[in-house]
Amino acid sequence: MKSIEEPFFSAEQCNELFAAILVHDDVDLTAELPDTVHLEYSQYQLTQCYRICFQLWEEGVDRKFLIRVARKLYWHRSLDPDVQTAFKHMRAKFKHLRFAYMTFDIHHCYPPEFHRIIRKMGNLQDAFRYENSAKMSRAAIYVRLLSINVVYAFNTRKIRKLEPTTTESFRDYINNEVHFIRLNLLEENVTGRVFHEMRKVISRQVALYDNLKTLYPSPYHSKLSRYLSTLNGLMGNMHDELIAKHFDDTQDYESHTFKVPAQIRQRLTALAEKYEQPL
Repeated sequence: MKSIEEPFFSAEQCNELFAAILVHDDVDLTAELPDTVHLEYSQYQLTQCYRICFQLWEEGVDRKFLIRVARKLYWHRSLDPDVQTAFKHMRAKFKHLRFAYMTFDIHHCYPPEFHRIIRKMGNLQDAFRYENSAKMSRAAIYVRLLSINVVYAFNTRKIRKLEPTTTESFRDYINNEVHFIRLNLLEENVTGRVFHEMRKVISRQVALYDNLKTLYPSPYHSKLSRYLSTLNGLMGNMHDELIAKHFDDTQDYESHTFKVPAQIRQRLTALAEKYEQPL
């Protein structure tokens, strides 16, 4: 097999994957789960999923553009619409590669240095969205520092070295992810932080099937993808409300508790029932 860093996939395949990523939270309330869910994939298939994510990121991310965005927001507090879109798309490619490393590496843990870039990009994006000048300045400084050539190289070094997961480790990882949701559904109320962690599990599942339906198209992958995308969209809309309340100081994100809305709880419960419980 070619190295992780050597291009392998066509532009059409990469474009198809990115198109799927951009609609990862489309809501279709008629979407249904397949009768059964399986996790039977070969190590080769799982590694190929990582390789296309890496190629999409490697060919679609510009460190110098990140510097320009940080400077623009620090000094002018504004971005042209096309630049906003390009920044959003860049962060989406970062996030998709982070998911891929966590899912397809044997350790199932993303590099904290790489995560730091994504988190600060998210801080900058949120501060701009909610027009919080003080937080925008801080986030812009962090993003600028993380984009310095030597710092950026250090923070992205690990994602270039994948230790491919085994099929057994992959199955255990996914079952444990879903079990995290199962356990939190036992609670009557959750905090914004816990809800966000549950949503991240669903987001990673959406990303998984974005890869599988791109590389290994089937009605099964498409059906599961639509269901997960709907859940991701419903949970994302609610999380946006939680973040807005956090930014205007009307509700504490870490301590305030609330009931998971019924339509989200029902869909999460139905999904969890399809997976094995860890021993």
